[in-house]
Amino acid sequence: MNFKQFGVLLSISTILGLNAIATKVLADEPSITFGDAIGSGGCKVADQLVGEDGRTLSLILDNFSAFNGQRQKCILRVQSFIPSGFIVQNVQVLYQGTTDINSKSKGTSLNRTYSFSGGALGQAVAPPKTSKFTSSKAFAEQDEITVLAATGLCSGGGQGLLGINLTAQSSPGSSIFVDTADINAGDVILFFDLKRC
Repeated sequence: MNFKQFGVLLSISTILGLNAIATKVLADEPSITFGDAIGSGGCKVADQLVGEDGRTLSLILDNFSAFNGQRQKCILRVQSFIPSGFIVQNVQVLYQGTTDINSKSKGTSLNRTYSFSGGALGQAVAPPKTSKFTSSKAFAEQDEITVLAATGLCSGGGQGLLGINLTAQSSPGSSIFVDTADINAGDVILFFDLKRC
């Protein structure tokens, strides 16, 4: 075997070795079991998709928009089951949507508040969030929610409920849609960061 053949063999074995390590690390990562998400008020959850990492949840919303001076509320509740020996460290929530704003309009806004119930999630530390939009555009707003672990939580995972209260507000001559490409559906993506107790 010459040096070039040895180098190629070494490169291939390194790539395969790294791939096996990455696969093992992914297999060891904890997953969350999500119950059915519920939407009420001015929206409904049309579908939900759990990410391959087992800690990401995409919610597809229907009927969450506000037109020409309307105000629309959406109350989301997400049931989660945290694996034994882990706690939630923080939660990231991404909202994707579009705004259509007339030049004489005062624009639109999207307000968010969060609450956790059930010891498995701990206590949410997140002040109310507001995003204001004064021009027509697609938007992606991400919130980071810090979680304070409940006392004695590390005895073993458990059940928790994440509450999200949303308000979409439009002024005359404007509209806001919490959606992606399909104007009739909305998209909210949640990512739970877990850490071992």
